[in-house]
This record gives sequence, C-alpha cells and structure tokens, in this order.
Amino acid sequence: MQAIFEQTYFLTPAECNPQGRMPITLLINRLIEVATLHANMIGIGYASLVEYNETWVLSRVATEMTRYPGVNDNYTIRTWISSISRLFSERDFEILDGDGNTIGHARTVWAVLNTITRSVADISRMEWVKELIPAHRTCPVDKPSRPRALTDYRSEHYRFTYCDIDFNRHVNSSRYIELLLNQWSLDFHDRNRLTRFEIAYMHEALYGQDVEVRLAPEPIPATATETPGAAPTEATRAELIHDSRPLCRALLIFTPRD
Repeated sequence: MQAIFEQTYFLTPAECNPQGRMPITLLINRLIEVATLHANMIGIGYASLVEYNETWVLSRVATEMTRYPGVNDNYTIRTWISSISRLFSERDFEILDGDGNTIGHARTVWAVLNTITRSVADISRMEWVKELIPAHRTCPVDKPSRPRALTDYRSEHYRFTYCDIDFNRHVNSSRYIELLLNQWSLDFHDRNRLTRFEIAYMHEALYGQDVEVRLAPEPIPATATETPGAAPTEATRAELIHDSRPLCRALLIFTPRD
C-alpha cells in the first residue's frame, strides 16, 4: 500500500483571500481532503467506516507556513500517517509550491466519531496501519501546544446557521477558523499573514447554537522568534464557548507580509 500520498492542486482566483493568497481555511480543507483520499486508498476511509456508523473527524491541527500559494499557482500536499492508537491517529503533511519547494507543514490528530452515539470510537482494529508509518519521514514543526482556558479576554457573539453545517450535520471545521479570523480587520490582514495556526476541536457545535468568541493576547513563543524572516507581530489565544463549554481553542501567530 502507498505509505506516502500526495495530491496537486491549482489555486483559482475564486479560492484566494483578499491578498491574492490561499486562505488558511482552504488549506485546512485541503488537508482534510488529502487525508480522506489517502484513507480511502488504504482501506480505512468512509466505505470501511460507514458500516460501523462511524466517520473520521479532525481533532487537532497545527500548521506553519513560510509562504502561501498565490493566484494561478500549482501546489502539492503530501501526507503520511505518523502514529495510531486505540482512540487517535496522527497524520503529518508537507506543502510544496509548483517548483517542489517546501513552503509549509502541518501536524494533525484524528478520531473516529460514532454517528449515532456522537462519541469517540475505539479504532484498535486499525492498528495494522502502523505498518505504513514511514520510518524516514519526520515533520519539523512543533506539535499543537496544550490548549488552555482564557481568563482575561475580549469577546464577541455569533449564532451558527445553515451554511456553517457540513455533511456530518455539525459545524464544519473551517467555519470555526473563519469566525476567528473575522475578529481582525481587513487592514490588519493586509499588513500581516498567519504564520502558525493551531486549533483543538473539543466539542461539536450544532445548527442554531449561540457561541461566544473569546480572544486574549499571548506571549510570542521562542520557537516563533527563531524562525527565519520577519519577527512575529502578534500571538493570540482564542476559544469558542457555548453554554460555558469550550467548543474549540486556538493559537494564531501573525507575521508582517513581505
């Protein structure tokens, strides 16, 4: 079986953000898509899970991008499984530009959700996948940091509507991210790009739910200041809260645009 899988894409103008670059939401969707294609190929995808009333869900992700693809660029996303246990599987990614240069990486954690009980399923039956973990592949970026509750924050409110809901009838993973990014102005995004992004999905969000968006400044991690290029301008912790329960927690680090 194919241990390392890759897919090449073309970035259309309609997919770009106002700065003419790939938005982080599209990147996350592409990671999910490439992971899905690879899972289907090796026999642990939708067709093998539906008979158990199960589906894969993204639990945690951390991405670092030195550069985002621009309009009319080709780019490739490469993925491989890095670990699997009774409840979770880790999958890493490399993002390359049209010339084959590495422009980013991602680390992700996945779980299988029982679509009837809405609880995490036991995936011990998939442990044979360990045979596909490539010994020579590593991901050079840090794993997601430990998510923690915010104490001193500013907040906004939002209600999830029809277009926020996906195939699994819960809020799509990219909608969380869009809601967070909308807390900064267009002028800020014109001057800064998202260099590192982390998100931990903690509970499902459903149609019609009211959420509180909380943001708090975060000291810029030392590893971020050591990255070649311009120094980060801002680091922010964020969380979405419904009925006093966290739906997700995130870290966003911005760097000045070139």
